[in-house]
Amino acid sequence: MLFKVLIVFVNACAVFALPRLQYNTEPPFKFYSRSDWQALPSIGTTLLQTPVPYIVIHHTYIPSACDNHEKCSAAMQSMQNYHMRDLKVGFCIGSSGDVYEGRGWETKGIHAGPANSVSVGICLIGDWRVQQPPQEMLESAKALIQLGVTKGYIKPDYKLVGHNQVMATECPGKALSNIISNWEHFSESFNELSDNEVITLDFPFVRREEWHARPPKKTLPLLVPVPYVVIHHSYSPRACMDSYRCEEAMRSMQDFHMDTRGWWDIGYNFGVGGDGSAYEGRGWTTLGAHSLRFNNVSLGICLIGDWSNELPPPQQLKTAKALISAGVQLGYIKSNYKLVGHRQVRDTECPGDALFEEIKSWQNYSPFPAKVTDLLDVEEIPESIRKDWKDRGVLNASVPL
Repeated sequence: MLFKVLIVFVNACAVFALPRLQYNTEPPFKFYSRSDWQALPSIGTTLLQTPVPYIVIHHTYIPSACDNHEKCSAAMQSMQNYHMRDLKVGFCIGSSGDVYEGRGWETKGIHAGPANSVSVGICLIGDWRVQQPPQEMLESAKALIQLGVTKGYIKPDYKLVGHNQVMATECPGKALSNIISNWEHFSESFNELSDNEVITLDFPFVRREEWHARPPKKTLPLLVPVPYVVIHHSYSPRACMDSYRCEEAMRSMQDFHMDTRGWWDIGYNFGVGGDGSAYEGRGWTTLGAHSLRFNNVSLGICLIGDWSNELPPPQQLKTAKALISAGVQLGYIKSNYKLVGHRQVRDTECPGDALFEEIKSWQNYSPFPAKVTDLLDVEEIPESIRKDWKDRGVLNASVPL
């Protein structure tokens, strides 16, 4: 199903330390700060413009529900380790109603894609697709929202939405979605922003848990925003035209990369299917394994299929372009990024002749490399490029091959 998401973007680029929550009176729930659950230091944060007009409700799916401080602290630590950079949401709530500080009130989260700049994310720890959350957890969520309003972090006329209303996901689960639909300030849609403030992203986004990805063996952070986007094709698996086959293709690539090649995870940051959906691979902030010695300065996007002799379907091309635009707008890709095909940085036929000719017409395409210094620290220069440089007399004895 096609989701059209509307969003505000604010020019808030300064880096701030995570705020500590301060209470003038005793809160109606037990509160644990980042230090209380032994959070790792944040790599970097961006100021959130408050008061925000939206609250986005999530569930974790994994880790499962926790009912005491020891288990919930372990859940918080596992989520922070998985996301590497930091927790994605402002706050998490355990089954007993205890509240755990994530990014807090004043720090921009990475919890709902294009909604990050206008919302605080609140996550109810557990899988709430079928089972209903405990009443204590629900009451603490309501109390936390009211506290945010009282303290000026949330607009009094805020709108409450589930994660699945902003992005293509099951989160926060059907059972929890049904409950919050009866809460005060619940909004049926996420489309009430003024025309001069919005950017439209019209592609479905499928998170890792939705295509049943395996946990990564290990992760490393990617320094963002990146200056390059590298386009790939999968060659095998072949093109997929529906969500079932595209999810199957993502799992197939992940199995091959992890079990045969010995990598930590699927190599690409994202896959794009013939169904027009973007599939989360390593994501925006995790180092990929798609272009050796170029991974640390780029995001790798794979258009699933063999595009040697024919073009991908129009909806697949459209989503790939929209995904790149979203990365720029969300601050993960530099606005002056260079777009290249895999064959421009490695000795390979990828992304196929047909797709490579297509991306030459895309915005920010770079006939890279134009000169030796364009390669940054890339040591492996494709043989075809080395030969061309030799023929043109570009190379000299000081340039390592």
